[in-house]
Amino acid sequence: MNRRQLLKSGAALTLSGGLPAVVRAAQPGVSLRWLGGAMLEIEAAGLRVLTDPCLGEGAEAFVMGDPNEMFDLARGPNIKSHARLTPFPGLRYDRYDLVLLSHAHEDYFDQAAQAWLDPQLPMLVPQHDLAAVRQKGFAASALAHGEMRRIEGPEGVLRITALPAVHSENPEVARLLGLGNGYLIEVETAFGLARIYWAGDSFLVPPVWQALRAAQVAEAGLLDIFVPHLGAVGGAGALGQISMDGAQAAGFAQQLEPQAVLPIHHSTYALYREGPEVLRQHHEELAPRWRLRTPPEGERIHL
Repeated sequence: MNRRQLLKSGAALTLSGGLPAVVRAAQPGVSLRWLGGAMLEIEAAGLRVLTDPCLGEGAEAFVMGDPNEMFDLARGPNIKSHARLTPFPGLRYDRYDLVLLSHAHEDYFDQAAQAWLDPQLPMLVPQHDLAAVRQKGFAASALAHGEMRRIEGPEGVLRITALPAVHSENPEVARLLGLGNGYLIEVETAFGLARIYWAGDSFLVPPVWQALRAAQVAEAGLLDIFVPHLGAVGGAGALGQISMDGAQAAGFAQQLEPQAVLPIHHSTYALYREGPEVLRQHHEELAPRWRLRTPPEGERIHL
């Protein structure tokens, strides 16, 4: 099936906060499927959630500034095409109930996805990006930090809480790039309660840790899976490092002590400067209690 023809209509169920969705039969339990970059398919409570859709392929997968280069901050970065290095594994479904955006940079919401998505599909975005996403024609809703949406599904309930995602440890650069969203996704079904913390493109800085404590998931064992965004993007560029490296992600995981860690936002694009190997090395050296999950793109994992 041509993936550009997959999604033609959104779903129809009731989300508190004014978002529509669909009721359908589905397999019980929770699964995640990494599709490259920051893109995930999450199946939970009988619902299908798509995160940070990026569908471009080949040498010109998406167009964006290059944060790995030096440039005049007053003039902005060099806008150019960026290559996808791995094959796109394809989508499982022709419809999704909800899209979650951590932020609207093109390596998180690329031009191919913008052309492909039904503009009426329910979408949650950071407050910082709401106007820009709506200007592109999407019926997006902002989810403010600390705000929660409860979504009734055919197999249970999703509770999605927005947490701050801070794009740089440098406060001035973080302000320039704007605050994004991470999401705490809690899934309550007949099988119990599962918690996913999908961090967004963020570092472990005080506002993030404070929000995790407020959400009552900063204590050991309270998260089923932590999804950090790696890549070490920025490096010696004008903005400095704007995505975590493996050592920083390992330190973040050590603070949270989740049951498992699924690193994303690495290896897929030439833009990324580091894969999961450094995180894997730190995991082996630290011998922590959490399990490191590094599936190939397209493989489905179950909680």
